[in-house]
Amino acid sequence: MNIAINPVLASLGPLAIRWFGLLALVGLGVAIWGSLHELDRQRLGRKLPLDALAWGLPIGLIAARLVHVLGYWDYYLTNSSELLKLNIDGLSLWGGLVGGGLVVAARLKRDPLRRRRILDAVVPYAALGIAVGRFGEFLEGRGQGPVSSLPWATQYTNALAATPDFGVARQPAQLYDLLLAVALFFVLRAIPRAVPAGTRTALFLVGYAVARVALGTVRLDPAFLFGLQIEQMLALGTMVFGLVFGLRPLVHVQERRMAPRLEPGRQPHTLGTAVYESGLPPVRGSRSRAE
Repeated sequence: MNIAINPVLASLGPLAIRWFGLLALVGLGVAIWGSLHELDRQRLGRKLPLDALAWGLPIGLIAARLVHVLGYWDYYLTNSSELLKLNIDGLSLWGGLVGGGLVVAARLKRDPLRRRRILDAVVPYAALGIAVGRFGEFLEGRGQGPVSSLPWATQYTNALAATPDFGVARQPAQLYDLLLAVALFFVLRAIPRAVPAGTRTALFLVGYAVARVALGTVRLDPAFLFGLQIEQMLALGTMVFGLVFGLRPLVHVQERRMAPRLEPGRQPHTLGTAVYESGLPPVRGSRSRAE
């Protein structure tokens, strides 16, 4: 499949507006707009999520740059003058998701149940925003995979494209990511609201993390440690966190089911921190030893 699209929309001297940068910003806007709309629909309020976002965005930007630099440390070791550049292609999506996401979750910690509901409202549109940004990568030629003879392999012919080489068919790794993000959006939106709070968030974290680990085989990012790309390592950590986050409510439900129930006529007493059942009726006008 030949792609002849000009990746530069407009230019003014050394400044150029490219598809990837534009659609990455559009994706961020779509994610925020959709999330606010869903928060209003569920009557969860905007003030607390917007406060968390105000902290999460700059920290996420810093984390995205830091992870990218660490992933390509050998390049920046000999090109230290480029360390402070903040081009869109010099940011790690997973670095931003993990760094910004942790800050947002920390800002929402005052009400754990509401935090789960807010995150459930946000994650479908986060997936949609990622898909929009990946489409910008596709139009620009970034994020291609290894050389391939598959029928859907893509090759770019425009001299301004960001492809590793011209006229060479490669796997469209960015399109795989795009399709997975779109699928996650529809799956998360289809989950009924009756499920335990946090289910959508856990599914997004685990599903997108598994996809990133699997897509490491068709991405050209360098290995960072143990043969894994740095984003794959972040994805593995996110997958574990998502599993714990999703299973936690089920554990609490099981604990409540296993908690001892009082029989009719029995009075619970407290001794220190232990709670036990007594078959004796309470004595009026007296206090237990624990008091």
